[in-house]
Amino acid sequence: MERIMNVIGGCITVFFIAILFDVLGLILIFVGIFANVRLSSGLFYGDFLIYTGSLITFVSLAFWLMWYVGNIRVSEDDGWKKRSRIVKLARKLSERLSQTLKGVPRVKCVDEENDCGKSLPAHKASRVTWGRSTAYQNEGYEEGPDSLVVEKKLEIEQQEASI
Repeated sequence: MERIMNVIGGCITVFFIAILFDVLGLILIFVGIFANVRLSSGLFYGDFLIYTGSLITFVSLAFWLMWYVGNIRVSEDDGWKKRSRIVKLARKLSERLSQTLKGVPRVKCVDEENDCGKSLPAHKASRVTWGRSTAYQNEGYEEGPDSLVVEKKLEIEQQEASI
């Protein structure tokens, strides 16, 4: 039994769900191809089974990917420096995912020097100012010779001149 666990890895449920989806998808594909499945009205619905089986098999790829990623081990010393940012990021991500999957609550504050017990003040909503633009206007591009902006400005100027 231990040898099987070494082959399958730590994500046994995801492994068996992936296999279940593969088997179910293949059964539906083969039934849709080889069986003469018709409704009482005479309509052939084998195509539906073929497409459904294909989609179920495609979804099983997501479970295979989760199983594979869940079995990746991040070692302490893998040739990189111990303080490498990539190694720290990968280790932190792996620990968070495994805590989330196990249902262990995340520790929000691990630094004892900060006031972790105190709650942060409520965020005050900022005032919305409608009509003000903070975006940069690229006049050289937006107001070219065949721009709609230039045409509208000319129309407005002509209307104001005629009034």
